[in-house]
Amino acid sequence: MFSFSRTWKPVTTALFAAVLAACGGGGTGTDEDLAADDVAVETAAADLPAVDGEFAGLADAEAQDASTLMQAAAVSSATTVLALPESGGSSVQVNRLVTSTMDGAFNATASGWKVNYWGTPTPGYYVGRETRAGYVRSGAASQQFRMSRKGNGDVHLTYTYAFSKGKTYRSTLYIRSDVPAEVVVQMRRDAAPWDAFGVKTVKVGTSWQKVEITGAYPGTVKGTLRIASQTPGANLWIDDVAIDELQYNEMAPFSQQPIPDTLFGMHVNKFGWHQNYPQLGHHVVRMWNTGTTWRDLEPRNNEWTFTGTEPGGKRLDMMVTYIKRNDPGAAILYTLGQTPQWASSTPGAHGLYGDGAAGAPVRMEDWRDYVRTLAQRYAGKIQYWELWNEPDYAPHYNGTMAQMVEMARIAKEELKAADPNNKLVSPGVTAGQGMAFLNNFLAQGGGAHVDIIGFHWYFDTSPEKIGPVIGNVRQMMTNYGVGNKPLWNTEGAPGCDSLIYTCSTFQPSPEQIRSTTARALMMMWAKGVSNFNYYFWESTSKLARLVESDFRTPTEAAKAYSTMVRWMRGARLVDAYAVNQQVYMFKLNRGTEYHYVLWSTQEGQRVQLPAGWKASSMVNLQDTSAALPASREITLGLEPVLLKP
Repeated sequence: MFSFSRTWKPVTTALFAAVLAACGGGGTGTDEDLAADDVAVETAAADLPAVDGEFAGLADAEAQDASTLMQAAAVSSATTVLALPESGGSSVQVNRLVTSTMDGAFNATASGWKVNYWGTPTPGYYVGRETRAGYVRSGAASQQFRMSRKGNGDVHLTYTYAFSKGKTYRSTLYIRSDVPAEVVVQMRRDAAPWDAFGVKTVKVGTSWQKVEITGAYPGTVKGTLRIASQTPGANLWIDDVAIDELQYNEMAPFSQQPIPDTLFGMHVNKFGWHQNYPQLGHHVVRMWNTGTTWRDLEPRNNEWTFTGTEPGGKRLDMMVTYIKRNDPGAAILYTLGQTPQWASSTPGAHGLYGDGAAGAPVRMEDWRDYVRTLAQRYAGKIQYWELWNEPDYAPHYNGTMAQMVEMARIAKEELKAADPNNKLVSPGVTAGQGMAFLNNFLAQGGGAHVDIIGFHWYFDTSPEKIGPVIGNVRQMMTNYGVGNKPLWNTEGAPGCDSLIYTCSTFQPSPEQIRSTTARALMMMWAKGVSNFNYYFWESTSKLARLVESDFRTPTEAAKAYSTMVRWMRGARLVDAYAVNQQVYMFKLNRGTEYHYVLWSTQEGQRVQLPAGWKASSMVNLQDTSAALPASREITLGLEPVLLKP
C-alpha cells in the first residue's frame, strides 16, 4: 500500500486503475447456439485486471479506515508489557471455511458462484448444472463452464469470499474437461490492482484433476476464487471446492543457511557525476538505468559502441572496471533487454526507453548475438544476468510470453557456453501485475531456463507488509516445481505510503529513516529472498537517501543499513515470530552464540524477555550498547535492537 513517483514511471497509474474499474460492463454472455433459458443470469460486477507497474495503487477502498483502527489499537497496547515467547514454532492448523459441492438445485451457477466478464465484443460463455455419470466427481451434480470466446476481455467463473488481510488461505478444487485445455485458477483481490495472491495455470484433460493454490491475502475488501479457461470451446466441469484458512507461524524462517553476501546489493546510477563508491557492506551491484542497455550498446546492426564516439559500450566497460576496482569480490547483475529499433518487432511503438525498445527481437539470432557478445566480453567479470526489466509493464515490454521464454532459452545457452558459472535471473516483475506475468512465464516453461526467480518489491514505512506477498511468490514457485531456486528482489527501496501520508509533504521521522530498510532486510531474508538491490545509492528521496550531495557522506539511513548488514551477514536465522503483528523477533546463530533482533511497530512497547535467552547487552542501529536491566524488561520501537551475550 504505497505510492512512489520515480521519474521514469507514470504517476497516474492508480487513478487510471480506478477509472478502468468504474468503466466495466455487466450482464449476461452466452454461446450463440444456446437457448435464452440456458444462459447464466447471475453475474458478478465487472472489473478489470491490474494496470501498470508496482505503483499501480496497492490500495483498497477501506484501507484508510483499517489503518486508523490499527493505529488506535496499537496505542492502547503499547502500555501493556508483552511477555515474549521463547520460540515461534512452525506447526500448521487447518480451518475449513467453505465447502462447495455443487449438489444443490440450480439452473446456471451453483450457490455462491457467479460469472464475471468484461470486454467488447462481449465474451461468449455457457454455465449450467451437470448430472451425467463421469462428469460428477461426488454427490449429485457438478458445475459446467465453457468459454467460447473472450472478445477483447475475459470471462471468469467466480466465488466471492471475505478473505481477511494477512491471513493465509488454501483453495482446493477438482476439474476435468472434454478436450485438452489450459485453465487459470486464482484467488484475487477484487479492488485495484486486482492482484492474484494465489494463482496456477494447469493443463486439464478428461480425468478429474486436483488443483490447489495457497496465498496470504493482501487486501481489506472481499476477494474471489476464480476459474478462467484459456481454451475456447473446451467444456470444463468443477466439483468439490473448498477454501481453508491455514494458521501457522507466518514468520518461520524459510532457510537456516548462513545469510549470504548476495542479499546485500546496490544500484549506482550517477557514476560520472562522481567516481566515489558506496561503502555500505554490500557486495552486489545491479546495472539498470545506467545507459548500458542493448540499444545503447548496438544502436545499429553489428555496430557496437565499445569503440567510437557513442558512449554505451565504453560506459559499460568503465562501470565494470569501477565496480571491480573498488570491490574485487563484488558480483555484478547486468539487466538484459531494451531492443534497438533496428532489431525490434515493434519498431514504431514508443517504449519507455525509445521507439522499438519494448519490442521483442524480430530475429532471435540478433538476440543471441547480443547475449553472446556480452557473455564473452565479460566472462569472469559479470556472473549474474537478468533477462528483462519489468516486462509486465507494457512500456517496458510489448512482446509475447512465447518470445520471452524463447529469449530465456537462448540467453541460458549463450551464458553457460561463455562461462558455466553464469546465472540467469528471470524477468524482474512488479508487485502490481507481476504475479500474473510470472505465473504465465512459469506455466510456459520459462522456469527451466533460469537459475533464479526475480521480482521487484518496493516497501513503505511498514515493511513487514512485504512478508505475505513474498510468501505468495514462493508458493507459486513451489506450484511450478522451482521452489528450490533462489528468489531475488532485484530492485526495491523504501517510499511514502500514500494511504497514510500526503507524500508531497511527507517528512519521515528519524526512526523511520533509520529503521525502514533495516526491517525490510530481515523480513526479506526470513521469507526466502536472498538478494535485495537497493534502488539507488544517490537517491534524493527523504526516506531512501543514503548519501549526501557530496556523494561521500553517509546518511543516517546508510549507517543503519550498514549496521544491519553486520548483524546479519554470515549468521543463521533459526527462529522468528511476530506477537500481535506488532513485536517482531529474529533469532540469529553464530557458532555457539545466539543473538536476537527485535523491534515493535508501535513506539514505546514494553516487553519482558524470556528467561531462556542468554543475552546481557543491547545494541541499537547507531551502534550504541547498553547492559540489559536486571528485570529483563525493555522498551522497543521502530528501530531494531540486537541482544547478545
